Amino acid sequence: MNSSSHSLDRGLHAIVRLAVQRPRTVLACWLLLAMLCAVLVARSGGSAFGTDIERRDGSESVRADALLRAHLPSLQAPDQPNEVLVLHAPGLTVDDADFALAAQALAERLQALGSGVIAGGRSYFMDGDPTLVSADRHTTIVPLVVVDPRHQVQALRDAVQAAAAGGPLTVTLVGSASVGLAYRDLAESDMRAELRVGVPAAVVVLLLVFGSLVAASLPLLVAVVSITVALALVVLVAQFTPVYFLVVNMVLMMGLAVGIDYALFLLVRYREERLAGASVLAAVESSGASAGHAVLFSGATVVVALAGLLLVPTSVFRGLAAGAIAVVLVAVLASLTLLPALLYLLRDRVDSGRLPLPRHWGDGQGMAARTARAAVHRPWLTLLVSVGLLGLLAAPALQMRIGFAGIETLPPQLEARQAFDRLQANFRIGSVADAVVVVDTGPGADEAAVDGALRRLREAMADDTGFIAEHARERRSPDGRLRVLTVPMPGDAEGEPALAAIVHLRTTLVPQAFDALPVPVMVTGASAGYLDFFNLTRQYAPLVIALVLSLSFVLLTWAFRSVVVPLKAAGLNLLSVGAAYGALVLVFQHGLGAAWLGLQQVPIIEAWIPLFLFTVLYGLSMDYHVFLLSRVREHYDQTGDNAGAVVQAVGSTAGVITGAALIMVAVFAGFAAGQLVMFQQIGFGLAVAVLLDATLVRLLLVPASMTVLGDRNWYAPRWLGGQPGR
Repeated sequence: MNSSSHSLDRGLHAIVRLAVQRPRTVLACWLLLAMLCAVLVARSGGSAFGTDIERRDGSESVRADALLRAHLPSLQAPDQPNEVLVLHAPGLTVDDADFALAAQALAERLQALGSGVIAGGRSYFMDGDPTLVSADRHTTIVPLVVVDPRHQVQALRDAVQAAAAGGPLTVTLVGSASVGLAYRDLAESDMRAELRVGVPAAVVVLLLVFGSLVAASLPLLVAVVSITVALALVVLVAQFTPVYFLVVNMVLMMGLAVGIDYALFLLVRYREERLAGASVLAAVESSGASAGHAVLFSGATVVVALAGLLLVPTSVFRGLAAGAIAVVLVAVLASLTLLPALLYLLRDRVDSGRLPLPRHWGDGQGMAARTARAAVHRPWLTLLVSVGLLGLLAAPALQMRIGFAGIETLPPQLEARQAFDRLQANFRIGSVADAVVVVDTGPGADEAAVDGALRRLREAMADDTGFIAEHARERRSPDGRLRVLTVPMPGDAEGEPALAAIVHLRTTLVPQAFDALPVPVMVTGASAGYLDFFNLTRQYAPLVIALVLSLSFVLLTWAFRSVVVPLKAAGLNLLSVGAAYGALVLVFQHGLGAAWLGLQQVPIIEAWIPLFLFTVLYGLSMDYHVFLLSRVREHYDQTGDNAGAVVQAVGSTAGVITGAALIMVAVFAGFAAGQLVMFQQIGFGLAVAVLLDATLVRLLLVPASMTVLGDRNWYAPRWLGGQPGR
């Protein structure tokens, strides 16, 4: 063992020893910190996170938006509708007095908000415009000009709901800001669903593993503390930089998964040491040094994998990565300090509250050991079959189509979805998608030529069904530098038709209209931003993957004093990730088993999910590898028998790894139980990968590959502390 490993072990011993020397102080500090963090989250958490996707990548839409902010201050007080009220009454028409009276009461409530909120609007009852009424006359729309929709939409929605309460009309806001708010509301609902499904399932697994109420409660306590502290850290980060609202769900999911797992690893090792006759102090310190070593490197691998996402200049990846990294780091620290303090205080009372449950976990002669022994005896056949199965499951990933889950993927019973469907079916105005063409004329531009180009562009867009050109609006910046053409588009901003229309606009219509005109022309708007996000993800994916593989290789090489083990672990993890991708495509794009699993069939995989899943899956997959291979290394160092060490390690860790995997699968299944398709895809993908890792990879591929490689598994240069000649 090299000096760096000795230093790490001494550091772990020091941390654990500090926890057991002052257990009450450590416990009090953690509980006080958790309470302070809970107060901060309760006060500021609801408003800290946004629904907008911020990017700093220099793409066309980002450059155009920067020009608009700099040269067109009217964007701060828009002069065209950006939110739409959809008024619907199945039993009434706009010609009925009750409909008109309810609409008038709503108008008065909106007027009371003042011009600082509503800068303008239109209504059928004001100007009699028939285009504001559906063909069956049961629905009418009220396009509104909201001054600052990002910050005012909540108050506006509250006022609308209060005005419509108990009345004959269903009144719903539809627009970019209000739909974003609907997504956030649904995310909160999904979070409650995750807790209802994931936590009880995790409790059941913990009870099966420990057979004790007290022991089962300790990992949950570590997870809850880790989640609370991490959420507070993310709230603080959100004061300085935009953080995407999904970070709350991500912290909850990751906190439950790794917080419970890390505490489980240490707690199982502590009980093993006590059963072997060690004193409480020796058992706590030994578990901190052995299982704590695995927890530390498991957590470090997850953090290294997630850190790759910080390279991508967008609030989606950076916010989610920051939240996940925070909760993993806190979970590692809590497992190495809070849990040892609790174990030292509880002593053998950790097994209080015994339940009459069967206990076969950790039996080295059980099914896991027999399966590993079979893989060791026929390693090449096992490798061929296992890799073939994973390869077949991964094959559909080649057909993956990325995109954004639009309004059409919201639950049909949601009011925002119903209002959007009515809007798209009955009206040609009040759309929630638009294309914004920004012409940067600069000094000395030929204004007549620019006018002609814009005219040609409007004529071309009028012949294109992807645009609602009759409601186009043109503006000029006060300094005369910018000419801005805003054209509504039918459908959802995230939908395939809108995205295709933007591609056609950028690649064909704009170049034709501005042919040979030496002025920069850029297209922005929500749909254009989504397209640029796709390109951003593709651009950074190779860099992120390379960084994750490189850093994890260095970390695991140091951990196991071998260059072969990290390479093999990387290959096996990539197989698991590929299989998870293939399963996503099979279930969500092709609908195989989707209805049976309660999942939506959609034509796309959410654009940010593949890269995010890669980093999370790669990190979490290493959990079992690190824990299992740590035991293999222990036995190998003692005996020098590679095959025997593998079988013994697989058998002795079967209970804890199986329990940890079931907990993760339960947590991720709870995530998939939500209604947002992006959560379904994340939860399902993670659950599939973890299940494959804990079964096919751990029981078959790891034993078989380590048998084939033999002593070469532990090859490392002498300067690394390895024993290349062994």
